Amino acid sequence: MNTILKFISENLHKVRKPARYIGGEYNSYIKDKKEKLRFALVFPDVYEIGMSHYGLEILYHILNSFNFVYAERAFLPWVDMIDLMIKNNVPLYTLETKTPLKQMDAIGISVEYELSYTNIFKVLELSELPLKAEERNDKDPIVIAGGPCVFNPEPISRAFDIIYIGDAEENIGELARVLYETRGENRFKRLELAAKIKGVYVPIFYEQKGKKIVPLTSVPKKIRRNVIDDLDNGSVPVKKTLPNVESVHDRAVVEISRGCTRGCRFCQAGYIYRPVRERSAENIVSYAQNMLKVTGYEELSFLSLSTMDHSQIVQVIEAILPYAEENRISVSIPSTRADAFSVRIMSKIASIRKTGITLAPEAGSQLMRNRINKNISLEDIFKSVEGAKEAGWSRIKLYFMVGFPDETDEDIKEIGNILREVKKVGFKNVVASVNLLVPKPHTPLQFAKVKKPDYMRYVFEILKPYRKFAKIDINNGKKSYIEALLSRGDRKLFDVIMVKYKKAFFDEWSEFFNFDDWLNAFHIAKVNYEDYEGPFNFKEDLPWDHIDSGVNKAFLWKEYENYNRGTLTHDCRWDVCTFCGVCQIYKVRNTLKKNKKTQ
Repeated sequence: MNTILKFISENLHKVRKPARYIGGEYNSYIKDKKEKLRFALVFPDVYEIGMSHYGLEILYHILNSFNFVYAERAFLPWVDMIDLMIKNNVPLYTLETKTPLKQMDAIGISVEYELSYTNIFKVLELSELPLKAEERNDKDPIVIAGGPCVFNPEPISRAFDIIYIGDAEENIGELARVLYETRGENRFKRLELAAKIKGVYVPIFYEQKGKKIVPLTSVPKKIRRNVIDDLDNGSVPVKKTLPNVESVHDRAVVEISRGCTRGCRFCQAGYIYRPVRERSAENIVSYAQNMLKVTGYEELSFLSLSTMDHSQIVQVIEAILPYAEENRISVSIPSTRADAFSVRIMSKIASIRKTGITLAPEAGSQLMRNRINKNISLEDIFKSVEGAKEAGWSRIKLYFMVGFPDETDEDIKEIGNILREVKKVGFKNVVASVNLLVPKPHTPLQFAKVKKPDYMRYVFEILKPYRKFAKIDINNGKKSYIEALLSRGDRKLFDVIMVKYKKAFFDEWSEFFNFDDWLNAFHIAKVNYEDYEGPFNFKEDLPWDHIDSGVNKAFLWKEYENYNRGTLTHDCRWDVCTFCGVCQIYKVRNTLKKNKKTQ
């Protein structure tokens, strides 16, 4: 019997949720392994979280659509399974064929959040691979990163041979072809060929000078991301792989658009995924019905950064509702804008199964909403709340952020005033989530200073009197602060992460996150964490300047100045171009499907 299969059969009864580790899921791929590029797709967190990730599912289906590739999956085991694997000398393996990751040709790791960096080291350790790319040999698999965090990959860049920037649909096939055709050849030469592909960053060909990342060879000074220009040409994983264990978001998911041009100045996704590219209503409905039929799911989610902004959202809802009602399918939409139109649409889809409604005002005062370019008024918020109550909702949740530059006590108090007025409308259950701002790269607020965690205690005291109107969840700011340091870091932070991972990983999990351990890791690595707090100015080099999202730095600085002035910037999908740079540099446009016109 295969060593890994023997281990599984003898040890699964010793761990929580053994179904995480067996594979064989409905709609998973079984292919002939011979003469294939063996590609392991890894989500560096537990099975239930990774199986909920839409991007991983897209990659799994895209790569397996090529006859020369066999893509398999792996996830970071929970600590009980890790202990057993180490004790029995069993390496991390793929679910499909129980192949050790070290025997694969390539390993693709999704980098979705900064607090997963320690998990990435644990994945490599369990795979019995060197943690640093420069220490790997020709026989080791090529380790590739992708996901939103790679728009500043530098803190973790030395762990990767290749970093893929942007939409997988555009060039992942070309990268796979290069890796397939060069199997067994010199590793350095393979990476040289990969570096010629658009959107591919090979960190060993660059060095850090000051905070600037510069080429060592004739590779591009800036790495331009891959952009698919029409989402109707993109992949939809209709035959979604059904998890063996209920996943965090265990439902049918159809991406209805990609990109957002609302221009909220704190939102990284709103800048790195521009322009807006909509999928047509006809295709959305067709994909949704087919996915529901082949998976048996009873819940459908429409995925987008701004679902209610889809130019055909009314047609989509009107077309899918009869099918949903007939088959008792509930339809869900992610947390939405606090406007009356959104509530009307939500009321329609909630007619089947009403749960709570979630709105995101983001800031308490109108001045602060204007500064962050959240173009909604207090009147919009209360009309939405009243509409939700009239439509039959009894529970409501509202999202807020604090820690913005020049924020005042009055701005924070306005959060409480909103909650008091929401309670008056008659909701039985009002919940507010208040989080510390993480000023992310490639946003106007990338130049801002991050507040220290102590600020959240101050916020708590200001909002304490308003707790009689709502349950107010105020995070302690510690995770957000570390996330901010990692998101704005440079290559010096690699040693910090390595120190921290040896102490503990699973930092996204509250039971494992330890703020003092992180600060101590900075101390041991002799790195001053305050160097990454900001503020930064336009002229200084930033560690992510070499990663080209398409939105130019001058535009972001202008938007930061608009933040300071409280000046609004319009949404270019409905108005004239704001010259952020994406359409000019990448030769793309906002593609709206209403009346089949391209804006």
